[in-house]
Amino acid sequence: MKKLLIMFILFFIPICVYAKDITKSSNITINNSFNSKLTDGNENAYATINKGNSIKITNEEDIYGIYIIYEMKGVSGRISNYTREIEIGTEGYLHEYINVEKLIGISKELELSYNDTVKIGEIYILGKGDLPDYVEVWDNPCKEADLMLLSTHSDDEQLFFAGLMPTYVSKGACVQVVYFTNHNDNPKRLHEQIHGLYKVGIRNYPIIGFIPDAYSTNLNDAMKNMNKSGYKEDDAIKFEVEMIRRFKPLVVVGHDELGEYSHGQHILNTYVLKKAVELTNDETYNKESIDKYGLWNTPKTYLHLYKDNKIVLDYDTPLEYFNGKTAYEVSKEGYKEHHSQQHTWFTKWLTGVNIKGEGTPFKKASEIKAVKSPISGVVSTFSPCEYGLYRTLVGEDINKNDMFENLTLRKNQVKKEKKNNIIETIKENITAEENKITLNKYTLYIFGVITLIAFLLSSIVIVKK
Repeated sequence: MKKLLIMFILFFIPICVYAKDITKSSNITINNSFNSKLTDGNENAYATINKGNSIKITNEEDIYGIYIIYEMKGVSGRISNYTREIEIGTEGYLHEYINVEKLIGISKELELSYNDTVKIGEIYILGKGDLPDYVEVWDNPCKEADLMLLSTHSDDEQLFFAGLMPTYVSKGACVQVVYFTNHNDNPKRLHEQIHGLYKVGIRNYPIIGFIPDAYSTNLNDAMKNMNKSGYKEDDAIKFEVEMIRRFKPLVVVGHDELGEYSHGQHILNTYVLKKAVELTNDETYNKESIDKYGLWNTPKTYLHLYKDNKIVLDYDTPLEYFNGKTAYEVSKEGYKEHHSQQHTWFTKWLTGVNIKGEGTPFKKASEIKAVKSPISGVVSTFSPCEYGLYRTLVGEDINKNDMFENLTLRKNQVKKEKKNNIIETIKENITAEENKITLNKYTLYIFGVITLIAFLLSSIVIVKK
């Protein structure tokens, strides 16, 4: 009986059938020549496709989708199946999924060409079915963000803000990540940050800044490094002002003023942010970005470890959105995507276990303990759960456990507006009905009076006769 019950339950549970990876059975050539780097499983080994060249893909099986890993970013081009042609790479995403079935139709032969020279690490050819976990389907950056996270480097978003993104993604917030610096000199780290973000539930593509990564231990040296790379303080301020005006976040989150472990670029990022949040609603500052995005005054700004108006976020409660994993556990998975950083002291600080597997694993974010940085010698005792409300337009926090206290997520604002519109419509209908009833009462009254007058007049005429 028990087996029959189990079979009955399994019969009605939908079975997920992943799309077949038909890359190995596909014939993929660049100008009719085979290049193993496109399909060697190493996304950091690149094949160069020059402008004017093309990639041809054929398979005896139907092709439903293509997933492309670029070196630095996508380049605009075209994909065709000899009957239809569409543009690709227009958004410049590092990892691009092309839904062949939807965009040009199921195909056995495809051709890709680009408007400029591009380097590609991997191409995956997919058959029918649900997409495998390794395929990332990115949405455009948020039109309007609920939360904007200003991470300095690739991996800071998973370390010093561990738990933050999964927490608010699970609540339905549109989370926009903006990086202050880039790792264009080390493309591997660009891929790691994209993989890591996708792992923790981010689907809106991040913005990556123009300032190169450079280590320092104080604001002055960080400023000098930025100047050496050809940028001034106002360039950085304009960038952050434009990001805030563009995404109009309800909440902005920045680094510790002291740079967590005294990293100069962390310090510089927050130094710039504190200036930027005061300028985004200034009609005289950077009119070019005002013309593009308008003005914005951010309701709440939090800084990591800020001492005033302190709040503590809970990253240790299981989240249904992530199948019972906690926000801390999800962020640890996101950090694992940063393969180049696993040997650093950050790994033990975040997880309790170093790359050799030594140490006692942390099960909760609240267990994160002090670790001495071998770089700066600073003993880091900070928690990724602790923030302070640096600036607010909506009053101070009372419960001190949620960045959206006194705010409403935009998706809930829309629901509230719809509900209010429905209520107003109902009220208007009720008022109209009441007016109709009142009008009918008056009509009956007037009709009665007229009838009575007519009756009296006719009676007078009869009497006179």
